Amino acid sequence: MYVFGLTSSVFRVLRKPKHLQPEKAQLVVMTVVCLHNFLRRSPHSAAIYTPPGTFDYEENGRVIEGSWKAMNNENMTPLFPIRKIARKPTLKAKEIREELAAYFLSGGRVEWQYECA
Repeated sequence: MYVFGLTSSVFRVLRKPKHLQPEKAQLVVMTVVCLHNFLRRSPHSAAIYTPPGTFDYEENGRVIEGSWKAMNNENMTPLFPIRKIARKPTLKAKEIREELAAYFLSGGRVEWQYECA
């Protein structure tokens, strides 16, 4: 949760629902993780990405909250509700797809379509 809070305060793509296939959503999250690790690795980029005071720390037995929590709470609720969106294509969309498939698999072929698809 700690790293997710920090990364979502910087990488705003993590702040809203993803209307993606699970594999694509996983790719987005893993990319953010890689960027986070890359920015934390170098002392120069870490000083910009996570300057002193960014993380929570303990002082005299008290936990002092880092600035990432304040950044994360600005005009943001923890989770936005996901709207219900129809996921199934309409009958007309299916008909168009079938028509295009028939066209490209018959006389409408292009010489390179099997190499690229």
